[in-house]
Amino acid sequence: MRSYKIAILALLCVLLSGCTQARQVESIAFAVILGADLTEDEGIELTVQIPKVGGASESEESSSGEPSDYLIASARGATFTDALMALEITVPRDLTLTQIKLLVVSEALARHEKFFNFAESLAKLDQSCASAYFAVCRGNAGEFVREQKPVIGMRVSLGILAMFEHHKTRGYIVGTSFADFYYRGVSVFSDPVAILCATAQEAPEALRGRDALDGLTPENVPASSENENEYVGTALFRDGLMVGTLDGLETSLLNAIHGSTVFFNYSLDGMPVSLQSHGMTDLRIENMEDERLRIAFDLRFNVIADLKAPPLESIRTTLREDLAQLLAKCQSLGVEPFGFAARAASRFPSLAQWQAYDWPQRFSEAEFDVDVQITVTDT
Repeated sequence: MRSYKIAILALLCVLLSGCTQARQVESIAFAVILGADLTEDEGIELTVQIPKVGGASESEESSSGEPSDYLIASARGATFTDALMALEITVPRDLTLTQIKLLVVSEALARHEKFFNFAESLAKLDQSCASAYFAVCRGNAGEFVREQKPVIGMRVSLGILAMFEHHKTRGYIVGTSFADFYYRGVSVFSDPVAILCATAQEAPEALRGRDALDGLTPENVPASSENENEYVGTALFRDGLMVGTLDGLETSLLNAIHGSTVFFNYSLDGMPVSLQSHGMTDLRIENMEDERLRIAFDLRFNVIADLKAPPLESIRTTLREDLAQLLAKCQSLGVEPFGFAARAASRFPSLAQWQAYDWPQRFSEAEFDVDVQITVTDT
């Protein structure tokens, strides 16, 4: 009986292998980065970075003159679908987007009325790239893709993941995937955000701000390396379009409000301070007598003391001022990226009642009461 079953299984394997023509890995072009730009005639240009099978040939060189292990291909079309079809024609193997680690769009596209249609088309693809990190690029996204190089001996795909994990821990960026971005964009709750990035050609002079992250954006990072692409800050969206940005410090505080544990550098009157966020507690959203909202919450931080005890009251006061400025900035832009809406909506029995409440308007007129709690850890 056992030999009979084995014979049947062997026959099935033969039949299945004869009837199914599976694609070999060598015949597939796995894109690791996808860039999207708005063209002069308001079309879409797509650019992909694809690892080459077997590495680089002597005739294929990078922009630095060294042999490259990656193919860069671009194509244009009136819509995303048209551009993707043209890209599939020009790539010499079967193009797939399922392994994309980074999706980057230019700021010009992110601010254009075509952007939502672009995002919707991408979200409905059979070849889902929902898990890819989503970023907005200052300047041309195609050029940004071309400048993305391997770092520290790692392939681009692994290097991007390692870098973003590091940047998220340090609070430089929000860890937004395309799925997070798209579904928050079509929801009726808080607004979506994206990573902000740029190619910095030259390292500017060191920033003179009172905080290492204050005013820091990807194009003015005071550093230089072989890989000129930098990721710092946040792109803010409302109603399907980009409407503003946050710098490095504002992004760290946004992460803290989200409840992420981030470790970032802070400075108080020239004294460096290392802060670690420990989440938000006691969120309260209440109606005041004048019908305006009062949003109150506590933020917890840990200060790592250096040679002398840090002035906790001064740090607490300065942090509250920075948080107030962040909240006021988002109110002025009509953006609520903090996640408060989900808590406020839980009080409404129906979606129709929640939408009639007009959360964006309510948030823009809200009053805030933020308490900062600080503990100290000695080095």
